[in-house]
Amino acid sequence: MKKGLFTIILLLILAGCQKEPVNPYDVLNDYITIWEEQDFSSMYEEYLQPESKENVPLQLFEEKHKEVYELFEMENLQVEVLDQEVEWEGQETVTIPGKITYDTFARKIDYEVNFVMDKVLDEEDNEHWYIQWEPSFIFPEYDLTDEFEIEYTKATRGEILDSKGNKLAANEEVMNLHITPEKFDADKDLTQLAQMIDMSEEDIIKEYTVSWAQPHYAMVIKDFREKDQSLIWEIVNEFEGVGNNRSIERVYPYEEATAHLVGYIREINGEELEKYEGYKPGDRLGVKGIEGLYEQQLRGTKGMEVTQIKDGSTKTIARTEPIRGEDITLTIDAEMQAKLYETMKDDAGLATVIDPTTGKVLSLVSTPAYDPNYFTMGPTQSKEDRLKELGIDSNLNRFPYTYSPGSTMKLLTAIIGLESGKLDPNHQYDIHDKQWDIGGSKVTRVYEDDKKVDLVSGLNNSDNIYFAKAAIDIGIKDFEEGLAKLGIGEELPFAYPPVSNSQISNSGSFDNEVLLAHTAYGQGEFLLNIVHLASIYGGVVNDGSMMKPLLLEEESSDVWKDIVSPENAKLLQNNLRKTVTEGKSSVASLPGREIAGKTGTAEIKKEERLENGLWVSYDQKDPTLLTAMLIEDVIDRGGSRYTIELTNKFYEALSN
Repeated sequence: MKKGLFTIILLLILAGCQKEPVNPYDVLNDYITIWEEQDFSSMYEEYLQPESKENVPLQLFEEKHKEVYELFEMENLQVEVLDQEVEWEGQETVTIPGKITYDTFARKIDYEVNFVMDKVLDEEDNEHWYIQWEPSFIFPEYDLTDEFEIEYTKATRGEILDSKGNKLAANEEVMNLHITPEKFDADKDLTQLAQMIDMSEEDIIKEYTVSWAQPHYAMVIKDFREKDQSLIWEIVNEFEGVGNNRSIERVYPYEEATAHLVGYIREINGEELEKYEGYKPGDRLGVKGIEGLYEQQLRGTKGMEVTQIKDGSTKTIARTEPIRGEDITLTIDAEMQAKLYETMKDDAGLATVIDPTTGKVLSLVSTPAYDPNYFTMGPTQSKEDRLKELGIDSNLNRFPYTYSPGSTMKLLTAIIGLESGKLDPNHQYDIHDKQWDIGGSKVTRVYEDDKKVDLVSGLNNSDNIYFAKAAIDIGIKDFEEGLAKLGIGEELPFAYPPVSNSQISNSGSFDNEVLLAHTAYGQGEFLLNIVHLASIYGGVVNDGSMMKPLLLEEESSDVWKDIVSPENAKLLQNNLRKTVTEGKSSVASLPGREIAGKTGTAEIKKEERLENGLWVSYDQKDPTLLTAMLIEDVIDRGGSRYTIELTNKFYEALSN
């Protein structure tokens, strides 16, 4: 009895030590899991049958998976077992049908395969199942010796338009003037040709002597628009070895007038190729202005055709058509922009024109400017010479920066004082001296016309002492809160990033009353972007509601902040008009218009005698157009009066 019990127990123990036969389905499902995770090393090391490993090294196994998957931009890989009931017990080899699907840039890949699995016994006679790997698991009918060729079709870039449909950046057919070096007599004709096409001789030579040029190649020198057709025909008929053909090119019809706003495109460089995905050598990239900011929307999607080369034969296996880029429509009025630029082009400065009732930015100009066609059509010598003569940097875009507002700050101080209840517009400060001492620091007034100064005379005479005293009465806390209600310190909600945020001071607050006093009339550490300044003035013009500044036509008008009550807005509108009819800005008076506004002179470097002149103004007969202009280095040209005179020329140009 005891012997029989021992035998039974021993048999049970031995049975417990034996492993259940390995199921090939479990092995295949584990393989599929790490395949979908693209753990190629584990796939190879743990699951491939020994003969497969002999035929395909690990490095090649990994490289081919990555090469094909990256080429086709594979996503959503799924591997499915189609038959779960294949008989496998007692079999040395099992074939299990499966299905592979994944998405590519062109279409969905969906095909069936057979997973052939071999049983292998180890030294202890334990069963293991391994997969006979096939290259077709990567891609249908694929062999490791196959190659793929890709051909791209360029997408048409979206155009940039103004609010009336005028093209600011256009895809236009142009004439390509070219030189065939072996036929062109440079000694005889180069100088005359350079003069006719407004290009330096050095630039011309550079174009037809690049490293890849050949004597018999027709080397493009410069592109010309249709308006220059008669000149091109004259040149072609005049010079041996000079000809022309046509192509579609990126053209900037308004040239310098919209340069800093629109930007330009150019060929992508090596550093940018590493930084941005989806670009190839020779592609063009928007690098400045709207071209750069909205590159992804404008560029479109290239068409692609992939050809599989197998044993010398070719087969197109994937193809997509190019998708045109999106058009970008701005709120800008291109003709107004051109007139504003023409007014300012000989000065360093910036200006914006907005519609206070909608927030739409109608013009945004930074001067001096470059011609963006230089980067797509070729240089123009006379324009380059002019900039060199002026000694100014045409590449500096002033839009994103903040500036000291000078005395235009006084309207902000008035808003804060009126809204806080700390400023009575009729209260008169007794101001008998030219200077007022606060904490050992001097506040100096320019004019001494009035001894008793209220808000009207304070604005009319731009009285620094009046506004410094008013700020002290308002107090640091209420003044800072008032600035916050004007959006100071916030990110400007404007579709032209990056724009520097305005600031109260270098520390972010008023550390003392001295700084507060100087800030109140525009000579502290306070800095403001020109669009933000125009928007605040626009809020007063718009009966108290400051609209969100808009640059894209697709944006909806919306109130950014209610900055002043309608009653106080009316009061300030009247006061801004009086600075012209009664005050020191009488030079702004124009026939047929009721100009209102505020000047500002900001000392930048007193020891170097550098001043910026500002003038923010609008016509009370037409409150849908407000202009804010800043001109640099005006100290010897009449200060802010010079800025008024330029703005007058702009308003007169609008009337013509």
